[in-house]
Amino acid sequence: MQQILIDFGTLNLFGLNIRLQIYGYGLMLVFGFLAGIWLARWRTRRMGESREIVTTVCILALVGGVVGARLAYVIQYWERFASSPGPFGEIFNVTSGGLIYYGGLLLATAMVVAYLWRKGLPIRRYLDIVSVSLMVGLAFGRAGCLLNGCCYGARCSEHWPLAMRFPMYSKPLIKLDGRRNPFSAGTNSPSPVYAHYFVLGQVRPDPELLGKFGGLIPPGQLAPTQVRIAEATRSRPVRPAQALGIANALLIAGLLLVFFRCRRREGHVFALLLVLYPITRFCLEGIRSDTNLHMGLTHNQYTSLATMAAGIILFGALGWLAPSLGPTRSQRLIAQRAQHRAGPTRTKRKR
Repeated sequence: MQQILIDFGTLNLFGLNIRLQIYGYGLMLVFGFLAGIWLARWRTRRMGESREIVTTVCILALVGGVVGARLAYVIQYWERFASSPGPFGEIFNVTSGGLIYYGGLLLATAMVVAYLWRKGLPIRRYLDIVSVSLMVGLAFGRAGCLLNGCCYGARCSEHWPLAMRFPMYSKPLIKLDGRRNPFSAGTNSPSPVYAHYFVLGQVRPDPELLGKFGGLIPPGQLAPTQVRIAEATRSRPVRPAQALGIANALLIAGLLLVFFRCRRREGHVFALLLVLYPITRFCLEGIRSDTNLHMGLTHNQYTSLATMAAGIILFGALGWLAPSLGPTRSQRLIAQRAQHRAGPTRTKRKR
């Protein structure tokens, strides 16, 4: 569970010190996009549709997904951003986490549907194609949450076999600034899990790691003895919410792939996604500890119920539409070439 993957140190540019860092969360988002777009292009080629079109669709889904997910997160936690010294900088800082999947799914779907509708392309067919890629991308996103330490689970028994303990401070996998201190100079706060339970008073760090006013000493300022203490300090045991999220996304992706081969109507795969994911997300919300309850449920659980209802309605409504949106692009091209080779048809004159 490392928050910073690579720390290149500080670059002095025109008198400004700029830290060059690659965050694990942002890197996983990139990997998820690349894996999702490769899978979508491969499946599109097998279906006889345009790989260029699906590439554009995936890019739109990426932009809409990130913007929508961040917007939903900012709205849900607006008080936290409003109280920040630099709220605008925090709003646009997505590399360190803070995305709500449902917000991204909503905006990404709207942008993709609008694009396909304007181009006169089979909307349901392309939504079925990208549905699997959405789950693959989500799996990488949850891997980013694991590396970042966000979206963590609630406390559990330390004897539970699946219990996870996060480090007090994350160490970069690669650090090139030449300092003997193993922690990054840009790390000023503990991991999200440790910080959560420290604020609640449920973890008590070694007194050597506390400053004059009872706060934690930034890891970049720790002496060698304090570094050894910090390296051995872990959070309370928590449930593996991120790891279960990865397994859940990959499982749904596999089920959608199987269902795609036996679907009876185009659009059913996307509708099934809107039913399956909310069910599992509703259950996963029950083991998390970073969300607030409203009338016994979290915000995402209410959204899950609404999304599942929309998926069920869409699944039933598709029964009133044509099973297929017509021949694929390859089939249309083959028919056009055959018609071109046959030449214009001639009608005989009646005598």
